[in-house]
Amino acid sequence: MNRFRKLVVERVHAITEGDGNAARPVEEWAPIFDEANEYVWDNVAQLAPDIQVESERKLKRGRERRSREEIHNRRAHIKKLGAGLQHFDDAILLAEAANRDVFAAFTKWLRGKDVAEMARSVTGHRKIAGGPACRIMTFLGLHARGCVLASEISLLAHHGYTEGASSRARSLYELTVISTFLSTKDSHPFPLTERYHLSGGVERQRDARGTNQPNPFQHEPGLEEAIRRTWGDRYFKPYGWAIPAVGDGKAKSVTFRDIEESVELGHLRHAYLSMNHAVHAGAANVISNLDNRYPFGHRTGSHVNYYAAAWVLSAAAYFLQGMQIPLMLDIGELVEADTELRLGPLLNSCRDAERVFKEFINTNFPEE
Repeated sequence: MNRFRKLVVERVHAITEGDGNAARPVEEWAPIFDEANEYVWDNVAQLAPDIQVESERKLKRGRERRSREEIHNRRAHIKKLGAGLQHFDDAILLAEAANRDVFAAFTKWLRGKDVAEMARSVTGHRKIAGGPACRIMTFLGLHARGCVLASEISLLAHHGYTEGASSRARSLYELTVISTFLSTKDSHPFPLTERYHLSGGVERQRDARGTNQPNPFQHEPGLEEAIRRTWGDRYFKPYGWAIPAVGDGKAKSVTFRDIEESVELGHLRHAYLSMNHAVHAGAANVISNLDNRYPFGHRTGSHVNYYAAAWVLSAAAYFLQGMQIPLMLDIGELVEADTELRLGPLLNSCRDAERVFKEFINTNFPEE
């Protein structure tokens, strides 16, 4: 009997006072052993002090190893991709500044306006924002999240976590597609943007099914009824908010791919599918984590992968570029902000980053 089992049995005897099999029905033993297992794990420092000492030693070595790896990987990526990384980070900084500028213009634009009229909901519900105000705040929120995602991609790629960067790049791509869709498919009084804004409640309602979580619409009495009355039951399907702007607007349901193709971004689907591998638990991606330095070993932390880092950063720079245009042209014009010329340096930083990463790939990995 191994040591863990021995300690568990000893704890079982302590719990049952050694009354043996005859004293209890068979079905009662499972929770008793579960309790004994938890007791041993919770008290391992006292029951097996050598294991605790060994674990602390491994923690110390692991922290030192991980620190060395991340410092090495960061230096390696900066050495090979530093120029592109600098352009990408510059683009993020300019994007953050643009978001603040448009928000400041929005607050100035609101002065003297009939706020109730600017935020009138298509549904007629009094406590829900719609109209230009909803459109502006929605795009500011989409753009701000894009800035956060781009920063995460940069940080992860810098330190050698390229799969993590790919998973965040997929989210950035989705934001770019949604922003482009709303920008090109909606017009005053912006019902599509309001439909997107309110779809958050639908998502939370769907997530709450089968759980003890309350229906999110119960906090706004009459809202769900107003939505169904205005837009019908199809709205409550996945991506139902987008139905009127896809095709002839009569589809029973739509998918993200339908939205993607409606704004002519289907040519990027190959990149989207590649980034999916970093999100899902596919066997191919598990195999790709093999560490060739050791037989049957797998990488468990960050690592240097110039091709993967350059590829995901190139894609992210392209997506980040696409997110700027709706905010600085569409929303900028709506709030009377002079942002057209300011878009130039930001786009140039994105394009310079993309160029550096693509040139690196073409020079060093011509067959990829």
